[in-house]
Amino acid sequence: MMIRGADISIAQLRVLLAVVEEQSYTRAAARLGVSQSGVSHSMQALEKLVGGPLITKAAERWEPTALGELVLTSARKVVGEFQVLSQQVAQFHNEVDETLKIGVIPSALTGWLSPHLSSLTSRYPDAISLVLEGMEEEIKEWVESGVVDMGITTDVTQLNLTYWCEHFDWQLLKKDEVVAVLPENHSLCKQASVTVAELADHPLIMSSGGCEALIQQIFAHSLEEVDTFQVDFWVRDTRTLLQMVAGDVGVSLVPTLALNNKPAANVVTLPLSPQRDRNLIAFWAKWQPLNQVGQQLLKECKA
Repeated sequence: MMIRGADISIAQLRVLLAVVEEQSYTRAAARLGVSQSGVSHSMQALEKLVGGPLITKAAERWEPTALGELVLTSARKVVGEFQVLSQQVAQFHNEVDETLKIGVIPSALTGWLSPHLSSLTSRYPDAISLVLEGMEEEIKEWVESGVVDMGITTDVTQLNLTYWCEHFDWQLLKKDEVVAVLPENHSLCKQASVTVAELADHPLIMSSGGCEALIQQIFAHSLEEVDTFQVDFWVRDTRTLLQMVAGDVGVSLVPTLALNNKPAANVVTLPLSPQRDRNLIAFWAKWQPLNQVGQQLLKECKA
């Protein structure tokens, strides 16, 4: 006998399981929140579909027939899988009920993160409740105090690794190449790449907008004598830095993302030799594990 699987419903399988487990049509009906006649009709319909009786009365007990044992085995699997599916769907919808507050450095937001946030909010419109721009130290304080749930900054964990391990969890999101920025008529522009030592021989313009610790590390690791490293001009805004470079005031090192959407007329960028990267990380407080929206954002950024 052939039956059409689609004709057997989850409700019918639940009725069969309830009757066998409760050993009573009345108790099965109470458990399922239906009438006793509804249980009887459901059992009759299921037995008609499978072509024979599924349970029989024996010694005051409802016992499954051979056919009933076969159907029960599959019923337990099907109903169990349906319960798992229901839980997963509920969890999915709970994600949109949560919100995420983010602190992010400006170069990462405008140069890279914004499209990921747009993609996430297209699926979960109310998921991101707050986005604050700030410098590395500001964002660290915001995360630690609970102003934001997640910070996205330059990786500065090595500056105080013990402190970071005690207070935060973090994950690498992206590598961002650091390049040399020079006026277009500079003598070094004839080269395919430049070394940090070569840059140190020229007036240096340093951004104080959050990457100074990284740039100082690059110089410190590249020069035999750290004393030869001197910053001649400090600026906060990348546009101002580029204008100063274009005006032949000096040279600089800038992460590639910080150059996105910035006017750079009369300015040339060259790769460093050897290449240097800025690592962007997401981090959150150990006392407040990342919620489902945060986990979704991490997946979005790593995709």
